[in-house]
Amino acid sequence: MDIEIRRYTEEELGCWLAFHRMISPTFKTSYAKLLIDRFQDVKEAWHAAPDDIQQRDPNITDAFIKAFIEKRNQIDPDNLITELRRTDVDAIPQADPRYPYLLRELDGAPLILFVRGKLQEMDFSTCVGVVGTRRPSAYGSKIAKEISHDLAENGAVVASGLALGIDSLSHWGAIEGGGRTIAVLAHGPDLCYPSSNKRLYQRILDGHGIGISEFFPGTKPDKWHFPARNRIISGISKAVVVVEAPTESGALITARMAVEQSHDVYCVPGRVDSPTSAGTNDLIRSGAKLVRNAQDVLDELAWVRTKYREATTVVELYGREKEIYDLLSTEPMHFDVLCEKANMKAGELSSTLTMLELAGLLERHPGDWYSRMQPSARRVMPGFPA
Repeated sequence: MDIEIRRYTEEELGCWLAFHRMISPTFKTSYAKLLIDRFQDVKEAWHAAPDDIQQRDPNITDAFIKAFIEKRNQIDPDNLITELRRTDVDAIPQADPRYPYLLRELDGAPLILFVRGKLQEMDFSTCVGVVGTRRPSAYGSKIAKEISHDLAENGAVVASGLALGIDSLSHWGAIEGGGRTIAVLAHGPDLCYPSSNKRLYQRILDGHGIGISEFFPGTKPDKWHFPARNRIISGISKAVVVVEAPTESGALITARMAVEQSHDVYCVPGRVDSPTSAGTNDLIRSGAKLVRNAQDVLDELAWVRTKYREATTVVELYGREKEIYDLLSTEPMHFDVLCEKANMKAGELSSTLTMLELAGLLERHPGDWYSRMQPSARRVMPGFPA
């Protein structure tokens, strides 16, 4: 379902938090999205009277409305805002432009992401997940750190799960590569699990990245949280690299979710007699792309190695092309929104976007979303000087 993407007020944030608190096995995220979508305003949806709800959607049952009202009466949005403000955690609802656009497209995407650390504009634009076993071999440890180091050095943001083993090594590699990394957590972002990774988590927060979670601050890790976390790693990543994983591994869950989300999966091959590589080798047999190093991933994603090449494309734009380019930013914008903002017919807009894409200035995303091409990802096109 489409939710209008815009900034929100403190009162609106309280309503988003209240809907989030309501989520349970009997009141799913999709139910909250349904109500918000019908009203196109989170405050109106939260405070709606039963008659208003049924008027907006006659298919909504009396039983659903009764359950919603009963749950709503038990939650105070102002108290949730107060709880949140006691922490150093920010809340990003799906309506916020900062919410990762790839994750927003996912069925069952979290209603809110809780973020600790300083979020930068590019953090969700060039994400690559790097995951693997908690008990890696010396070979797997070396490769995980090297790949993450080189990905980060070349402009990718490395996402992983802050677990022991490959996850931790991936975060450290990104930090040592001078780049950024995202720790996707199976608990509130104000906590750290395992506790042995407190130093690593603090390094991430000290200017090297962010911690994100769908769980409210203070929420402790639970067994079912970890598969939920894995879908976020794959959901924010344009590609997932599995370094080393046995046949029963959370990393394989992440890889399967990435395939379901139509994101690329890359695997580092291992010894055929090594249990820790059995899962990755099976993924390669099933069609995952074999990679040896970060450059293989960068080549597949058409990213330029910025440590060797700092040049950017120089193009002079005029008229409608300049108008559309000026409307775009690194945060994707939907075709319909562009149409409305530019007051342009769909056919004319489509041809203008095509010209910008051919010039290497625009990136087209699934679902008719468009953004400016990232400078680190921009390719020099024939006829345009570098």
